[in-house]
Amino acid sequence: MQPKPLHILISPLDWGLGHASRCIPVIQELIKARHKVTIAGYGRSLILLQKEFPNLVSVDLKGFSPSYLKTGKMVLHLFLLLPRFVGTIFREHHDLKSLLKLYNFDIIISDNRYGLWNKKFRSILITHQVMVKTPAWLKFAEYPAYLISRLMISRFDECWIPDYEESPGLSGDLSHKYPLPKNAKFIGPLSRFYQAKTYSEKNAVDGKIITIISGPEPQRSIFEDLLTVQLLELNQPGTILSGKPESGNQSTSKDKLTILPHLPTQEMSDLINTSSIVICRSGYSSIMDLYALGSKALFVPTPGQTEQIYLAELHQKAGSTLWRKQDKLNLKADIDEALKYSGFNNNIDRLNLSAAIAELKKK
Repeated sequence: MQPKPLHILISPLDWGLGHASRCIPVIQELIKARHKVTIAGYGRSLILLQKEFPNLVSVDLKGFSPSYLKTGKMVLHLFLLLPRFVGTIFREHHDLKSLLKLYNFDIIISDNRYGLWNKKFRSILITHQVMVKTPAWLKFAEYPAYLISRLMISRFDECWIPDYEESPGLSGDLSHKYPLPKNAKFIGPLSRFYQAKTYSEKNAVDGKIITIISGPEPQRSIFEDLLTVQLLELNQPGTILSGKPESGNQSTSKDKLTILPHLPTQEMSDLINTSSIVICRSGYSSIMDLYALGSKALFVPTPGQTEQIYLAELHQKAGSTLWRKQDKLNLKADIDEALKYSGFNNNIDRLNLSAAIAELKKK
């Protein structure tokens, strides 16, 4: 007799589109295993998943959306946001209780939303941040922050780490430096392009550039404006993907530059595979996507976001990519330099993810 399908709630953090995009392969595997899936989220991340899975039920579940500075001490600013972040965890934990009264869920899967657990329901956290990277002047706080992170992770029945077990993997210290929580296991990198790459061939056109904009405002728009100016000066064929799924797919053109608000997964995969280089933030989800497609990249970390700076440095030292600070970016010189790096030349399979999902029916 076939096990009864489970009703699973999945909810990503609304902090850019990365957390939502890496939930796409998880949802695909859950559907493949014949489970019923409901999506919960907020803002652009929810819109992205609604576009990818229009037939699934989705509900609003507001989370933490940080504000960024145009200039100034970003790390200090984010530190001052900690009370609001903690308050959000308590609020979303309370909101989840209300949601559980309306829906008959069996399992809750949360991507970096630490309030989405419940003692009466099996709860799973997806995160690559077992520890939090601190700037050099806050190095003393790194281990205490890890202990706090571990405590929050322990609230969940399981913690799925989207990386390889062998160090350094793709996330380096973030999931390999300190001992893992007892409930943690590696499920391999997650990319929405795993399935898409089956139907796309790598056919890069020399000089063709794609830039992918992501992250919270106002830095998202600052990054887009900066790239628009510099790409127009290059006078080469290029595309800016603005990361605005709410705005549809209607393109605008300026000389040889095409600006697109959003593309579905397969079309985005095709575009990346016909570009010689990808210019983007060094968020972990972007790294997993580039790894899945075997692309070359130029990383521009979000100013003040310590994790992205660390990941950019990690993969430059590995010889995969070049990175530049946003205020030092000079595409005329930097693209040629970035093309000398090897790029991401490996593939992603879903064997570990499929195994983790198969285990859901056994417990």
